Amino acid sequence: MKEMSMEKAIVQVFMDSPTKIFAVQEIYSGFQKYYELRDFQKQKDSSGQLRFHNAVRSILARLEKSGKVTYLGDDMRKLGKK
Repeated sequence: MKEMSMEKAIVQVFMDSPTKIFAVQEIYSGFQKYYELRDFQKQKDSSGQLRFHNAVRSILARLEKSGKVTYLGDDMRKLGKK
């Protein structure tokens, strides 16, 4: 089985429950069902956050900008209209 990209894995989390409002922690958990993290991505960065959390947040920002994901405030997001 070919591995999904990080972005496709995040989008799949939203597609699995298209009407659900997700907290970022739920996105992190759901994302790991579709994307196999490498050891480096599981390590903490200099601020103490897991490296993959930074990557997921960056991709979420890109998806929000494109309209695929809607930011609702307080770290809550839902599937966008695009």
